[in-house]
Amino acid sequence: MQGYTVLSPVGVNLVERQAISQRVPSLDGLRVGLINNNKPNSHLLQEHIVDLIRKQFQIQDVVLLQKPNPAVPAVGLADWAKEVDVVITAMGD
Repeated sequence: MQGYTVLSPVGVNLVERQAISQRVPSLDGLRVGLINNNKPNSHLLQEHIVDLIRKQFQIQDVVLLQKPNPAVPAVGLADWAKEVDVVITAMGD
């Protein structure tokens, strides 16, 4: 008789939990960072988000960061994050 190997689908979390950042009461006066994952249509989504933000808030600036492709991490993320007050990701498909 042949045996069976049973694999567990339960993953192991190697990163400690971290509380999410508190929401800002308004975007007025803030530098808004947008990360684009470079998937199809993500540029259109990003443009629409910027238009909506500018219509509703008096933001200081928009600082864009685009990933080279969706499968890799963003390059220069730590330095870029120092230039912004809040971050929004633009993911398309």
